[in-house]
Amino acid sequence: MPARPRQRTRLDPEVRREQILEAAERVFAQRDPRDVTFEELAAEAGVSRGLVYNYFGDKTGLIAAVYCRCLNRLHDELEHAIDPQATDAVRLRAGIDCYLRFAQRNVGSWRLMSHTSATDHPDVRRARRERFEELAAGWGGTVEARIAARGMVAFLEGATVVWIDRGGRDVDRVADLLFTILWHGLSAVEGPQLRPPGESRTRQQYHAATLR
Repeated sequence: MPARPRQRTRLDPEVRREQILEAAERVFAQRDPRDVTFEELAAEAGVSRGLVYNYFGDKTGLIAAVYCRCLNRLHDELEHAIDPQATDAVRLRAGIDCYLRFAQRNVGSWRLMSHTSATDHPDVRRARRERFEELAAGWGGTVEARIAARGMVAFLEGATVVWIDRGGRDVDRVADLLFTILWHGLSAVEGPQLRPPGESRTRQQYHAATLR
């Protein structure tokens, strides 16, 4: 009796899309995305090559989608880690700690995010712009606030990549170092339109609050 042809399971489009993204993230965590073919990605996801194209258009689109997925996951963790009622210094320190621990748990994804953040894909630009605007809004949404937001995120991303490449150890010590650099830098910003963390109290008071 001839074997029945294998039928591909039909999944909800969003479920299938997530399946492909999860597979791509696993592969990209181990290898340079530029060296990975669509055939390999499709095989890892258990779908056809054409289906990957249908969802993402090309590999650049897929890489951008993986980046946005990772960024959303980081954003969710930051929202959970940062207490909106805490002092500015405590919130900043918690955000830095969250960045480092996320990168430590997701080394491959973090390297992909760092690589992809420099690309010109519209989805990546849009996702980063939204994050910058959200952060800047907390400082009044001024030009100065946008500059500070972009500078802080760029600094954290670059410093975290260097830390991960050196082994990603001593989270607390590195977080303290990054906090000191950012806190002093933001506190040095002057001007009525930008209220940097610590403007309403002395820098020493905030450091004391962080150490409690």
